[in-house]
Amino acid sequence: MRWAVALLVLAATQASALSCLRPDAVAAYQAADADDARWGLVVGTLNFDATKLPKAPAGDPNDAPPLTQLRARLDGQALGADGFATPFDRDIDLHVQCFGPWCAQPQSAQTYLVFLEHTADGQRAYADPCGTKLFANPTAADLARMQSCFAGEACVSDRPLP
Repeated sequence: MRWAVALLVLAATQASALSCLRPDAVAAYQAADADDARWGLVVGTLNFDATKLPKAPAGDPNDAPPLTQLRARLDGQALGADGFATPFDRDIDLHVQCFGPWCAQPQSAQTYLVFLEHTADGQRAYADPCGTKLFANPTAADLARMQSCFAGEACVSDRPLP
């Protein structure tokens, strides 16, 4: 009987999943705008050594590192008064986060809409398992919404919560 209970507990633990709200670039923009830190937006290709991405250890999946810092290169266009028109090509810090056994798995050589925090040490991007500051393959509509928010115009999510 104890084995049956232990197996049920183990199955429930492994079957549980991270529950995230659907990521929304407008919500991310509004959070960055309200933050005391300085933020910027860049759309471009993010390149980094994907072999250094964190993975939850097989022996204890909850023992994943909460933060892994990588150097990355971001090549694209930064958002300014003229839209996404300012060339941006530099090294940044990429902070890859794990929430328990769930680790972000950004793709190198992928196009992203990147929320960049400006720090005294340079720019920093965050990849978390819920995808709240790094948006893969942004659409023209996503970029137009960011430009609208930046210009002080309508800044409304196209993905309202249920």
